[in-house]
Amino acid sequence: MADWKIEREGDVAIVSLDDGKANALLVPEFQGLEKTLDEVEKAGALSVVLTGRPGFFSAGLNLKVLGTMNLDQKKELVAAMGSAVLKLFTFSRPVVAAVSGHALGGGAMLALASDIRIIADGAFRFGLNEVQVGLFVPSYAIELARSAISASRLTDLVMHGRVVTPMEALNMHIAEAVHSPEALRTAAMMRARELAKLAGTGYSITKKLVRGPSAELARAKIPGELETLASMLG
Repeated sequence: MADWKIEREGDVAIVSLDDGKANALLVPEFQGLEKTLDEVEKAGALSVVLTGRPGFFSAGLNLKVLGTMNLDQKKELVAAMGSAVLKLFTFSRPVVAAVSGHALGGGAMLALASDIRIIADGAFRFGLNEVQVGLFVPSYAIELARSAISASRLTDLVMHGRVVTPMEALNMHIAEAVHSPEALRTAAMMRARELAKLAGTGYSITKKLVRGPSAELARAKIPGELETLASMLG
């Protein structure tokens, strides 16, 4: 388990995860993210940079641990992931994902739930690869993808599970920019400071109006998808 860390630079909160490995995710990481977002909101930050460790934004679920979990534990994990990514998706402050490396499955969901994605250049992979590994993409991930990926790309990137490079993500307009790993944080901070100027009641209400309906649709579908997806995990 790794804890989310909060740093503060002026109006911007930098929320980061670093487990020293691949930033693999389980229930504690998803629940920890929700608590961290609550802390950021209470502290009055006006925007957020969400990032990982060098080389890994997050490689997704912890596959090693998945193999030891029973069905109820896997259902809890699927529900925790859905709850966390949808909370991020509708968070009241602007969020810039500084995608510091590989972002697959649940890791890609965190990036897609953010307002903006700025990706580190390199031999990194980004995508919802669930179908490629024999899973289905849950409704909550599909709704995140709809907001960040053009309709013409949804079949390729969601149904076919295509994984892309940073430059492909840029060319597909999934990423707003690609920077060297060394320049990533500076670029993300600059964008977050710009977006902080939008923070306030107007932004929060508008975000709820834009993303709220799809988030509620996805939340309503989680119970019906839990057992099927959980039984396929591992």
